[in-house]
Amino acid sequence: MTSPPVTYFIQSRPHPGAPWQRAAGVNTTWESKPLAMQRLAARREMQPNWEDRLMERITTVTERPSAED
Repeated sequence: MTSPPVTYFIQSRPHPGAPWQRAAGVNTTWESKPLAMQRLAARREMQPNWEDRLMERITTVTERPSAED
């Protein structure tokens, strides 16, 4: 059995207590965690006053027989 696919993305917020969100219009994900960590470091450098975190999205696929009626 293989592991479910994992992708990574970044969420940010301007201060503690604000809701976490992805940058408006940005729908970037990475399959490589090292690459995602590089992007996170770059974002933290670009916006040092914001909080940023790396998120994982784990996708699970279920296959089953379908009713033929």
